[in-house]
Amino acid sequence: MRNHGKVLSLLMSVCFIAATATAFAQSGKCSFQKLSFLPPATNGTPVALNDLGGIAGTFLDSKNVAHGFLLYQGRLTTFMFPGSTGTSVSDMSRNGIIVGGYSTKDGKGHAYMVHAGGFRTITLPGFPNSDLTVTGVNSNGDVVGTINSDTLPVNGFLLHNGKVTILSFPGADVTQPTSINDEGVVVGGYLVQFVNSNPAFMWKDGVFSNIKPPDSIPEPFVFANKISNSGVVVGSYQPESGGNGFALENGTYTKIDAPAGFEDMSILAVNKFDNILIQATQISQQVGKTFSFKGFCAAAF
Repeated sequence: MRNHGKVLSLLMSVCFIAATATAFAQSGKCSFQKLSFLPPATNGTPVALNDLGGIAGTFLDSKNVAHGFLLYQGRLTTFMFPGSTGTSVSDMSRNGIIVGGYSTKDGKGHAYMVHAGGFRTITLPGFPNSDLTVTGVNSNGDVVGTINSDTLPVNGFLLHNGKVTILSFPGADVTQPTSINDEGVVVGGYLVQFVNSNPAFMWKDGVFSNIKPPDSIPEPFVFANKISNSGVVVGSYQPESGGNGFALENGTYTKIDAPAGFEDMSILAVNKFDNILIQATQISQQVGKTFSFKGFCAAAF
């Protein structure tokens, strides 16, 4: 990370509430379809699934250069930010706005947005030289991410209509938003004094709450990766035992099981129809291979 000196701060009044969910529903049984992508994105990693069924992600070419890709209605489109030396994807909105990061020949990283073929670099008003990681976007063009810094605290941000709101979980040293839906609800993770845990949060109308599946280990490792436009949060966690995927809807947690014969599942994305994207490792006596799947979970949560 680059050192930008003293970080400006914006005052924001927030309150903290405890999570209201207390119990799991029955474990969710999703049906899964293994994903494969046409060349040159055969090794692609999908990270976003929108309400129209579009899938976006990142792949490496034969020279180990990162490119973005979009798979929609069977058509694969690949792209790079103009003039970049590498381009990655972090999220995609309902109406096809894609955000991510790109690198330039000087080795510096930047955040971008692309919509309908038009690229632009994302900068924060009041933070002109900040090193940004952009992780989420909604169909209004609102983006969330992290302002990287060599000094604490490391804060998240919401950029809405040109206005920046700093997101800082109360008492946290690091706050990292990961996703925002069309209602402006944000999810992500935070760290406190770099203890051996990784809690997750939801931020709605200026109020933070914890995301913690009931059977999480005492020092939770919870990763809230995406929130859908219907308000479902999906992610991964370390439980006392069993599977490691979850969905949270209206205060109820559902444990999501990996496809048969697979383990170490990570839920990467969700849309409003309760379709999900996952990666999971094939159970093997040797080193297991990782595959991507699309899951159909309407009957699960």
